[in-house]
Amino acid sequence: MPSKSNGRSWRILTVGTGGQGVLTAAHLLSRFFVERGHEVVSGQLHGMAQRGGSVQSSVMVDGGISPVIAQGKADFVLGLEPIECARALYFVSPRTTVFMNRAMVTPFVVAQDQIRGRNNGGPPNLEGLEDAIRTATSHFRAFDASALAEEAGSVRTLNMVMLGVLFGSGSLPYAPEEFIETLSPSAVNERAFRSGATFDRTLV
Repeated sequence: MPSKSNGRSWRILTVGTGGQGVLTAAHLLSRFFVERGHEVVSGQLHGMAQRGGSVQSSVMVDGGISPVIAQGKADFVLGLEPIECARALYFVSPRTTVFMNRAMVTPFVVAQDQIRGRNNGGPPNLEGLEDAIRTATSHFRAFDASALAEEAGSVRTLNMVMLGVLFGSGSLPYAPEEFIETLSPSAVNERAFRSGATFDRTLV
């Protein structure tokens, strides 16, 4: 199938914590674009994935041979966790579109301090994180994607909700129905994706 990029390229950064499906989302995006004739390069950076560590994955569509996104060059950021989304500000510019899940995952170190009774201030303030992102770009929407995933049948489908929001926003020249063909047969995954795709038509 011929490419629909018309000379455009897209740099998509997905960020979150271990277990949220960041790498799966990037894999599905890569496969989707490859099947439609695009040149795709993907890269991952992940730490303590089994303990809620930081996970980032880039998908470069018709953007060259490097998977590295330069400072301020992300076209889209899918933030599955707000702290990790704020950490991705390095890649954000006024033209970047950021979709952020508002449900926070308590960082591992903070959780351990809470258990030991030496928590000094707790996790960052959610409103402060959102303000920092809004300062970087006006193309920003924060919402409780985890709640949508739970309503679809499993909080583990958070990544499907976020992919649905991306395609449902109309920011890419592909309809949500086209991406559904990429998903493995799973009623809960499809419900989660559709809930994101139809959540809000005015996201951008």
